[in-house]
This record gives sequence, structure tokens and C-alpha cells, in this order.
Amino acid sequence: MPDHDEPIDLPPYRAVLVFDTKDFGSNTDPNQELLAGMIPDVVALAFERIGLIEVWRGALFPHNTGDGFGIGFATRHLPAVVSDLFDALQDVLAERDARLRERRPSARLRMRASLNVGPVREGDTGGDSAVVGGTVITTHRLLDAAPVRDVLTLSDPEETFLSVVLSQRVFEDVVASGYATLHPSRVVQRTVEIKEFAGTVYLYVPKLSGRLLEHGIGEEQPMAAVAEAEQDRFSRALPVTNVMTGTHVGPSIQIGHLKGGLHNKM
Repeated sequence: MPDHDEPIDLPPYRAVLVFDTKDFGSNTDPNQELLAGMIPDVVALAFERIGLIEVWRGALFPHNTGDGFGIGFATRHLPAVVSDLFDALQDVLAERDARLRERRPSARLRMRASLNVGPVREGDTGGDSAVVGGTVITTHRLLDAAPVRDVLTLSDPEETFLSVVLSQRVFEDVVASGYATLHPSRVVQRTVEIKEFAGTVYLYVPKLSGRLLEHGIGEEQPMAAVAEAEQDRFSRALPVTNVMTGTHVGPSIQIGHLKGGLHNKM
């Protein structure tokens, strides 16, 4: 039941896009610093390649989560983002990985992305307010869903650099409705439960590899043993000397500012 006596104005609908980095906390401190600086750069470059750099530069409530990044943007850009951004980001990450491994052989930048849409009440500008609400929180929660994580665990780390989860609303309003060029047959429907969220999501992988070719994307039955074996095989070569993690997103997201731009440092 509502705990207020009067109706409350519905906030504007915004698209919310967030990213995080696989195994960020298993990196050494210098590698964490390097990867954290690369994240906004690779995302910015992907936006530039698809002709939407102004969406990135004018992002609503940008927020840095330590091991990832999040932005809001106008819903009219959703079809272009769904159709083109994730494929472009897969390509950028693959290119960056080749240079990254030459400089830091133990570092790897593989990412998860979550895209949602819904009402978002934005805080005041200036860096001291927070963006709150179920839309933003759910977008971050979906990054931790097992099928989304399994994509990167079961795939070849030298081929698959991105795992994407779309909310049901994004799928229905943008993909199934035909606004995006991404065909519905290229995403996989799954039911997930993570913390307070339980519902249907849609997985998209720009490039399949490894065990994904055998088992598919996000199998309904848990593949914990397979995932654990693959994770162990891929991580044995990486020195685990630091277990500090990036800042985790809680019930509110601090507004920040886009750090860096198209620096192309790596």
C-alpha cells in the first residue's frame, strides 16, 4: 500500500545502460588502475563508431562504479544502441585487448552490459545528489545474474569480450516491436533471480566462442560444474595478488562526471 496521501508525479522514462568488468578484483592494484581508466574510453569509442558520440558526451546521470560505468540517455536512442553499440564495443574490446596484453600480459578487459528502460528520478546536478529508483537498481542487479556471468566464463577469453542482458521492457519495446535491426532470434530468453529482482531477461552475445558453441547461451539448467572448470582453466595463468573489489552499487547511485574521453591510450 502507498505510504503517501497524494499522487506523486511519474518521473520521465530514461534508458539506463551500465557496464562492469569481469574479475576486476582479481587484478593487481596497477592493473585495476589501468583497467578502470580504460573502461570509459572503450565505451566512448564504441559510441563514436556508431555515430552516437553526442549521446555519450551528453549522458544523463553518469556514474562510475569503480569496476564499471553507467549512464542514462533519452529513450529515442534505444533502437540505435541495441542495433549497433554492442557489436561495436565487442570489436573495440578485441582491438584493445591485443595492445593491452602486450603491455600487461596478466590484464584482461572483458565486460558485461545491462540495458533497461523505465522511470528515473534524477537528482540535482553538481555531484552531491543521487539517482534512486527501481529502474537504475535493477539495471545494475542484472549484471550479476548467473546466465550473464556464465557467458564470459564459458567462452574463449581471446574471442568473446562482451555479454549483454536486455530487460524485458527493452526487448518488447525495441527488439520485438521492430524498431531495432537486431532480430529477436539473436537473443535468448531466460528467467533470472538476483537479490530482489526476479523476472525475464534477454541475453545477447556479439561473438560466440568456446563452450557457448556446445552448450548455448545461458542454459536453463545450471552449468555450475562446467563454469567452474572453465573459470579455473582460464584463471590459473593470472596472478591473484589483490582481492580488493571496485565499489558495488547499492540502493542509490551517486551522480558523477564522465572521466576521460577518446584518449585511445592503449
